[in-house]
Amino acid sequence: DVELDHMLKQKLTDLEWRIPKTFTELYAQISEDTIKGIGISWTSPFHPYAKYIDVIANDSSFELMNHLFADTTQDKIILSCWDYELEKIQLVKQFQFKLFRKTYMETFEISALLKRLEQEQSAQTLTPLLEILNEPTLEQNLFKLLKYNYKQTHLDNPEKDVPWQTWKEILLDDNPDLHLSFVVIEGYNVIAYILLHPISHDHYELGWVGMNHPTNLLPILKQQLIQLQRQGVKTVEFEIDTTNHMAWQFAELLQLEKKKS
Repeated sequence: DVELDHMLKQKLTDLEWRIPKTFTELYAQISEDTIKGIGISWTSPFHPYAKYIDVIANDSSFELMNHLFADTTQDKIILSCWDYELEKIQLVKQFQFKLFRKTYMETFEISALLKRLEQEQSAQTLTPLLEILNEPTLEQNLFKLLKYNYKQTHLDNPEKDVPWQTWKEILLDDNPDLHLSFVVIEGYNVIAYILLHPISHDHYELGWVGMNHPTNLLPILKQQLIQLQRQGVKTVEFEIDTTNHMAWQFAELLQLEKKKS
């Protein structure tokens, strides 16, 4: 029975998919039969200690934030915004939020990245994920390391503690490329890994990246990009967090300091 203010329609795009199913609270500020602002919260079963919120409004953001703060059982409240959303940044400063992570999400031409990696040597011995899954000891080592690395990069928002077998299920549900997701092995120790996921016939996404001691990941990435290019893949997408010192190895290659976060 109410209209949505036309100024909110574009802002609502990023949250629209949450509204039918996954929110836990939704507040609407209504004036003259028109929705002028929306405050929404949701939770993650995998990160149960945080309440996630967002506010989309013209001039009622402060009131909506107060409602979202009023009923909280989680340890912390998390809000994400782009670095160019200056009004939202000023709003969260009023509520004493602190910045704990920047995330860069960018797509790159594989050919351009390979030009930047021309002087980098290719990795010598890489084991496809498919082979790891057929070797129980290596499989367990990989997913225990993946679990540990994820925990170390999410200290500000701890994950639910689950066995390493659950991490295997999570990864396989995300359809990794079993042939081009590479693991470095020394003896029966997993040294490093970079996982890849196909999005379309010519576009891939970089998945989890990790290591068990300081390792140069660029040779592994170069070999993966060469293989992707041979298969006709044109672009690859990276999602890099500043809290992930392992994936941050790629920051210079990707020139992240020039990108939005």
